Amino acid sequence: MVVTGDGGVRLSARVFDGAAPGAAGLMLHHGLASSQHIWDRMIPRLARQFRVVTFDARGHGLSAKPDRGYGFDRVVADALAVARATGLARPVIVGHSWGAMVTLELAARHPRSIAGAVLVDGGVHRLRDDMSWLTTKQLLAPPHLAGMPLDEFRALIRTFLGEAVEVTPELEGQVLSVMRVRGDGTIAPRLARSNHFRILRAIWEQDPHELWSRLRAPVLAIVARDQADPDRLERMREAIGRVRELTHDRSSTIQWMDGIHDLPLQHPEALAGRVERFTSTVAPFAGTAVR
Repeated sequence: MVVTGDGGVRLSARVFDGAAPGAAGLMLHHGLASSQHIWDRMIPRLARQFRVVTFDARGHGLSAKPDRGYGFDRVVADALAVARATGLARPVIVGHSWGAMVTLELAARHPRSIAGAVLVDGGVHRLRDDMSWLTTKQLLAPPHLAGMPLDEFRALIRTFLGEAVEVTPELEGQVLSVMRVRGDGTIAPRLARSNHFRILRAIWEQDPHELWSRLRAPVLAIVARDQADPDRLERMREAIGRVRELTHDRSSTIQWMDGIHDLPLQHPEALAGRVERFTSTVAPFAGTAVR
């Protein structure tokens, strides 16, 4: 379905109504340069108990791609608009990576609009503590993939994910959802390079510590513990320590999960289980709007 986001932007969304009427609502927000299909391996389990909504954020997937409006104020407004349009009243919001940062902003600024928030490997570390904007732009620039033959990109998927995830046809389809296949058999990213940098700038400017200090809604943060990247592990430990100092007297929990950054692809069942348990604890305060 297509719903209207902030400023009239058209957003591609899906609603999974497998759960019983009146079930708690879940809304899932993907990360930068990803799509709503990153959640596909988790949805069958989650939809057995909850009403689940996913959507492509502006600039991504099948949603509209304006050349402005990528600050957190606008993308948070998009998420709230999707919740209203799909009939979710005070859902639990689950975000991955950049989506976790959107979720953190939403939880801090609109606590009465949600029952709780789950941050999947994002929203804990302050990027600008590590590097300048110029360095960030250089190191985290998207790869130049436009014009690459489709078969060559398929072969690269294994390189992107390493040995962590078995590349099945299902998973290949999830990854390919971020690309448009041209008539000549080459690919082009659905997220424009210019919009990628607009989002990256907002990420660099975000102060998650300030947001954590304001939290009143229940929050679960799940941080990937990638043993192959000890430098990142140390940064995450320091960031988690800082966040715990800010939230020691609030209903926030931070957990580790062994794996790579793309936990929804690597450990869909285990991650869905954690989301399920957290949502069940706040379910008396969540629900689906009467439509």
